[in-house]
Amino acid sequence: MKRIIVLATLLFTFCVDAVDKAFFEQVIVHNVERSIVSAKQISTSIKQGKSKKSQALFTQLVRNWKKVETTYMLGDLNEDFLDTPRYIDIFHGNNEDIKAQLDLIIGTNDDLSYALYKHSHKTINALEYLLFTQDLSNARVNAMALIMAKSIEHYLQEIKSAYQTHQAKFVQDEQFASAILLNTLVNSAYALKEWRIGDVAGLSKKYKGHADARRAEYAISQNSTVAILSILQAHKQVIDASSHKDFGDVARKFGAIKEINKTIDLLNQAIAQVEKMQEQDLPNPKGKLLYQSTNQLMQSYYLSLMSKLGFVSKVLDADGD
Repeated sequence: MKRIIVLATLLFTFCVDAVDKAFFEQVIVHNVERSIVSAKQISTSIKQGKSKKSQALFTQLVRNWKKVETTYMLGDLNEDFLDTPRYIDIFHGNNEDIKAQLDLIIGTNDDLSYALYKHSHKTINALEYLLFTQDLSNARVNAMALIMAKSIEHYLQEIKSAYQTHQAKFVQDEQFASAILLNTLVNSAYALKEWRIGDVAGLSKKYKGHADARRAEYAISQNSTVAILSILQAHKQVIDASSHKDFGDVARKFGAIKEINKTIDLLNQAIAQVEKMQEQDLPNPKGKLLYQSTNQLMQSYYLSLMSKLGFVSKVLDADGD
């Protein structure tokens, strides 16, 4: 289900010192830079035909990219970048079977610049399929994987440049920055509990009672719990960091002390749970407990913090689910 949170201010003015330059550079931009480094490293490894090393570097790419995706607010700063994450990652947003399509491309002699014409063919999901199911020593597979890694790096570079271009808008417009930051956390928490955990554990509305490990985000490479942990760690960067002023500091300043402390406790609980989990735990009792924790986290963002800080939220079920 695609869920859109629309924020509006209450009758009083909520003027906050939302985040400063240090937050923007140390969290938003820094996470993109780390992802770019990961993409470059995996390209080098692919060129060298090192399958095991490329697989290990893929895990690092997942870890860094999920933090970028979790805090992605660029579309709110410039609508031209609303769709950019989909050029990197198509999880839960694409019904096509890219595995079958990639198999067909591998088996033909068509020029790859033509054959890999879809954005979905060059995403992290496509790269996962090649690195973990195909032979990287095969020249065509190697060339395809390299194109994918380069494409991912290209869009990450675009994201970094655009963030730097629009940094002033985010830092200077405090009310706007606070709204989109909290909105981003709510959306991320929803997608985490419903898609990445609930769909796998058979607890989501769509798959109630029908657990299936194959629905996990990175089921092929067994990196789904890595992704979940990275997402939660990104939340911690935003609301409970020690190295920079964060949203938790803002919430306390404006009286939401009990609410933000509860949210941080729930976040720490979820982090502790997933740190003790392995991929096979997602469709099992541990997955159910994590679903419950992340659901409470989402509710804490959505109901407690938004209400306390003066935002009214309206949930629109865009696809009718």
